[in-house]
Amino acid sequence: MKTSRASLLLLCMLLLFIPGRAIADLTETLPEKTLLLDVSYMHSWLSKAYDNNWNSTSLIDEIERYEPGGGLQGVLTPDAKVQYSILLMQLNYGILDDLSVGIGIPLVLYSSVSPQFSWDSGDYQPTIGRAYSEQDFWDWAASMGQPKPGDWSGNKGKLSDINLGLRFKWTHRIDAVREAGWASTLTITGALPTGSQKDPEEITSAGTGMWDLHSQGELCFHLAVDKSFEKELDDRLTLGMDFFYEVFFEHDYTSPRGTKNPLLLNQALYIGEEYSINPGDFSGFSFQADITPYKGPARQTWLTRRSGNDPNTLPPVFSFALRYTFVHIQQSDWTSNSVLWDYDQEDNWRPGAKNILYAQLNFAFLRLGAPLIVYAGFRTLSLIPGKNTRSSDVLNVGIRVPMKFW
Repeated sequence: MKTSRASLLLLCMLLLFIPGRAIADLTETLPEKTLLLDVSYMHSWLSKAYDNNWNSTSLIDEIERYEPGGGLQGVLTPDAKVQYSILLMQLNYGILDDLSVGIGIPLVLYSSVSPQFSWDSGDYQPTIGRAYSEQDFWDWAASMGQPKPGDWSGNKGKLSDINLGLRFKWTHRIDAVREAGWASTLTITGALPTGSQKDPEEITSAGTGMWDLHSQGELCFHLAVDKSFEKELDDRLTLGMDFFYEVFFEHDYTSPRGTKNPLLLNQALYIGEEYSINPGDFSGFSFQADITPYKGPARQTWLTRRSGNDPNTLPPVFSFALRYTFVHIQQSDWTSNSVLWDYDQEDNWRPGAKNILYAQLNFAFLRLGAPLIVYAGFRTLSLIPGKNTRSSDVLNVGIRVPMKFW
């Protein structure tokens, strides 16, 4: 029993909905010798995908089952539900006022998949005097050693890929540009391969690497520019653009041998002991508006007295950011001993696009004398259709603590 177009193998990459960057600022760098600890929790849920025609569909294709040389047994219809939680710990440091470096450590708390199969009966079967029921089908599969796929949970306490980053605000030293309210940064990030691959013998499981998460590339280049309106709007609005290109590298994967699912996952016999995936790079742009409804008091506190900073330069008490991101996804390239299997996988992972909306609320207490920033955000791919990608929603909450040792 082989799955139609290897549909169930889609679940090896179900974690396609983790936000790549938790911070809202496009061009911010830290002041010299300043540390920023950022800890956030993210929870995601996913149940739909977008097909090649920008239409919403199920995560997994229907699977038609036929009698050997006979009629239709029935149709398996998965209605998969996925949840995922991750703890992201980031530490950034300002080497200079215009040069910051950082490290991000994503720790998976748990992930779960519920395939939720239903059954539509097929043709009348003379051998049993009726059409196959769902119980008939799974009893037949069990007689050949294939259990019915059930709910899966795992990845508890596992690392994803650790990210290292550098941001340079190249306009900082150009007085005319800075005084006009313009800023531009070049950001480069790279991922260390600390994530884990999925268990090849499990149907409904997922890995924790960048390709499995599908959140961002393994080597990323971002050029951002924004304009603040300090004189015109009392510095309450900043508009920005971010252009990016993100590279994925080819990786090798162990082929499933069917030790747990002999009828659904026995591909090693014809694709070889290993196969490789070149996922296809990301590219695109973001447009962002940062709005400040309430700046808060600009009075001296122990923070400003100790640092000597002007209270007006501290972050506003309440602000929010709205962002739209378009991501183009390149064609994937699969390589195994089976050209037909490669084609089927590549057909599932064709060129596509994501349309992402993100909103974030920020509450900063530095003007009140507390070195603390609390934020909450929501990211969705459900409102604007995409192409050959997954429709997901993510809620994140976090806390930032700036530190400086004088």
